[in-house]
Amino acid sequence: MHKKNAVQRLCCNALLGLILGSLSISSYALTIEEAWQAAKYYDPAYQQSQLDEKISATEVRSSRSALLPSAEITASSNWNDNSYGSSNTNSYKLSLNQTIWDSSKWSALDQSQAVFVTAQLKFKQSHNDLAARLIKAYLDLAQSQGDFRLAQQKFTEGTKMLHITELRYKAGAIHSTALEDMRANHVDERAEILANQSNVADKKAILIALINFAPNTVNEIDTTNFMPPKLIVSSEKDWLKLANNNSPELLVAKQNIRVIEFEKDQAKAGYYPTVIGSFGYNGSHNNNGNNGDDTLNASLLLSVPLDLNGSTSANVDRAKLRIKRAKEEARAVEIRINNTISNRYSQLSIDWQRIEIAQQQVESRQRSLQTKQVVYDAGLADASDVIDAHNRLFGSKNALQSRFYQYWQHRISLLKSVGKLDNNTIALISQALQS
Repeated sequence: MHKKNAVQRLCCNALLGLILGSLSISSYALTIEEAWQAAKYYDPAYQQSQLDEKISATEVRSSRSALLPSAEITASSNWNDNSYGSSNTNSYKLSLNQTIWDSSKWSALDQSQAVFVTAQLKFKQSHNDLAARLIKAYLDLAQSQGDFRLAQQKFTEGTKMLHITELRYKAGAIHSTALEDMRANHVDERAEILANQSNVADKKAILIALINFAPNTVNEIDTTNFMPPKLIVSSEKDWLKLANNNSPELLVAKQNIRVIEFEKDQAKAGYYPTVIGSFGYNGSHNNNGNNGDDTLNASLLLSVPLDLNGSTSANVDRAKLRIKRAKEEARAVEIRINNTISNRYSQLSIDWQRIEIAQQQVESRQRSLQTKQVVYDAGLADASDVIDAHNRLFGSKNALQSRFYQYWQHRISLLKSVGKLDNNTIALISQALQS
């Protein structure tokens, strides 16, 4: 087992080293697959959930051992020297004990096995949660990069507009107020670049906390593809069914009910008798050649508990109440997941319609800016009209980009609710990204 863990750790180190090495020698952006592999290796909560699963497996073995026979061998040697002479006596003893019936130990075994299943489900939940956090951090950084890039494009276009305005002012075609308006807008564009640059640093820090190294850039959502990706199931009813069968959070809540039910069985075992059998062999001999009496013995112990102080009934009542509470917790989880699915499923179609409308707005604002520039060049419009059209165009471009990321964030939330944030989902998101 230790050798296997060491090999796994060595492979993980090698994998992370390859990721870091490839990033350091190339200008390519960090892919979401590379970020996912690094997060699984580095995240402490994910590693803890793996260890919790292994710890639960040892607890099952410990509970099972309480039902198996126990054996003990003892030996002793005694030496005496007195006026009558010296003697040396050697003795030995073999004892074997077996629990024939003890309801509490059987219940403890059942409970430990249920806890082990819970640990396995919690590991899947940790996997699902880590994927959600990683994807969100990755897409947030990608969106901030896109906002920064658009701010740079807006500044570049604004520089061209300012240059044209300065030439028109020198030629006496416009007043100084128009030039000052253009210069003030250009300063605002520079401030917007710095604000977006700061936001990129903040989002990158969040991703670094998950993967333990700083990427140069990440891939961004392709905002030119207007074909909606296919969903894994086609109706809200199917999504709800998928959540009921696969959601790690819901399965953990339901499994907790079984764990407490076994706890109730263990408490009720205080009412039942226990039967323990034992077998022993004793022997001895001394240096005078005299052998002691070798004895064989066997016994059967029956213990019948009496709940005179009411402790057993109190434990049973507490377990029953805990079962009711666990059922309410599971119901709360189910309600929350169902609400999330209903909201996100209906929201996705609206999100995509908003993407299509946002694209139409970009095209409309582009035509409006071109028209305003022509009219402005002819001296029939104010500089403020061009500035307004310019700002509205890039505002629409930002809105379009934001709609794409909102769609994917809602889709990730839906997939998280049904426990489907797996490698296939990572691959699907990768197809929607571009470097």
